[in-house]
This record gives sequence, C-alpha cells and structure tokens, in this order.
Amino acid sequence: MNVLIFGGTGFVGRNLTRELLENGYQVYIVTRNAQRMAGTLAGGAGVIEWDNIFPLASLKNLTQIDAVINLAGESIGNRRWTPSVKEEIIASRLRTTGAIVTAINEGVIQPEVLINASAVGYYGPRGDEEITESEGPGKDFLAQVCQKWEEEAYKVQDSLIRVVTPRIGVVLGNEGALNRMVLPFKFYLGGPLGTGEQWLSWIHSQDLISMIRFIIEHPELSGPINAVAPHPAKMKDFSKTLGKVLNKPSWFPVPEILLKIALGQMAEMLLHGQRAVPKQMQQAGFAYRYGNLQEALENALL
Repeated sequence: MNVLIFGGTGFVGRNLTRELLENGYQVYIVTRNAQRMAGTLAGGAGVIEWDNIFPLASLKNLTQIDAVINLAGESIGNRRWTPSVKEEIIASRLRTTGAIVTAINEGVIQPEVLINASAVGYYGPRGDEEITESEGPGKDFLAQVCQKWEEEAYKVQDSLIRVVTPRIGVVLGNEGALNRMVLPFKFYLGGPLGTGEQWLSWIHSQDLISMIRFIIEHPELSGPINAVAPHPAKMKDFSKTLGKVLNKPSWFPVPEILLKIALGQMAEMLLHGQRAVPKQMQQAGFAYRYGNLQEALENALL
C-alpha cells in the first residue's frame, strides 16, 4: 500500500514511517522543506514538498495513494496559551486537514482510509467517569480544538472512504511529553501535579504506531477510536510508578496554584484528565505490547 503522511517528521511520524516501511508499505512524507528533512527520514521513504498554502492539487502523482495519515498540528505544550497561540493551535490543524479533505473531495487523492489524529482532550474533564468512544465532547479549550479538528476530517463526502479519528492519550516514548515529566525527578523534585486524583490516559509509542497500522489493515474500523492503553492511571499513581522506574522519590506534589501561575490556562490539560478506555480496539482484537504502565515506562526510559 502507498501511504501519505502529514506530520511525518515528528516523534510519532518518524517511528510510524519506519514501522510501515519494514512491513512492506511505500511511504511518502509531506513536508515544507524536502531538502532539509530528506536526511532525517527513514531510508526508503519518499519526500513531497508542500508549503501548506497552495492546494494539494498543485502536487503531482497523488492519485495512487491508498491511505492518508494526518498527524500535523501546532504543539499544544510549547507555549503559554495566549489568544494568538490558541488561534494558531486551532488554525494549524484545520488548515492541513481542510486541504486534505478538499483534495479527497476533488479526487486529487483517492485513498481507502483517512486517519486524522485527535486527542482524548476531546472529552474535557470527566472526573472518575470511564469514557468510551460514544461519549460527547467537553467544553474546555482542548475539547473545542479536538471537536473542530474531527469535524473537519468528517467533511469527506465519499462514503466509501473510511475516516478514522484516533483520540490519542499521552504518548510514552524517549521523546515528547515523558521527557518533561522525567526532568523534576532527576532533581529529586518529582511528584504528582495538583491533587494527583486526575486520570491520565496513556499509550506506549510502539503500541500507538502498531495501532495505526492495525487501523489501516482492518477496514471494519472507522470513526473515533480511543488510542490509549487499557488501564489509565491516576496522576498520583503514574508519578509513583515513574519514580519507581527511575529509582527516584515521588514526594513533591506541585500545587495547582503554582501550575496556573507558571503555565496560565495551559495548566488545565495537566490538572484535569480523562479516564478513557479503548473499547473499539479491544473489540477489534488489537493486542497491546505494553498494557502495563511500569513495563511501558521501563521500555521508554531504561
């Protein structure tokens, strides 16, 4: 199969590319700077340059694409959520997704499946409620971002094209969010954030990559899918397990007020979580390699 990946130069995208190539796929990465990125991509991947301004119809040789995977979007955790940053977080997602959907509806790309990333933040704060894919959206900023992002993807007009929106949890790997979580532990200042009672829906990076491939290969899967491990953890338990894996104490809780001072509104995503469970993937028979939190952290960090 020929797979076109947007956002393929990030942590998940690079590893996904390698996984697909190793399993006989032909992969094309869409990037703004093909010359700069060519040397950093897995061998065998094609590179397509696109400025995210002109329509995708301006590119050539896209008609043979079997699957489109869209992971592109401005990071939600790099800067304080000023009004301009919030606008860019939303716009960056809608811009790329909208261009992909337009290209599909105009026949420029004719894939069997569009896999468009989303996040468990779609559900908003839910306390201890166990959340499956049938639950509706929350009302906070992240929920609005995810809802608009998914709505854009579902504008695909051809009913024969599957649209899947994996609602991804915190990805555990040797890059990304886990690196930031680890830093305080190195200085013996590790501990839960806020009360520690909020839920953290997580997934090991290898399981996420395998899950995306599984979705491509299982045409019965469509719609929203909770891309998380089967056993979410409360923040206090996650921090305790992380400390155990690092052989560091987990004794320094960060008060909610300090997080709000340091991060502003962005603190919301750390102080309020979701207890999301992967009902769709479990029913489809997906086998997790790292369903246990301690084993997942050990693999990611040691």
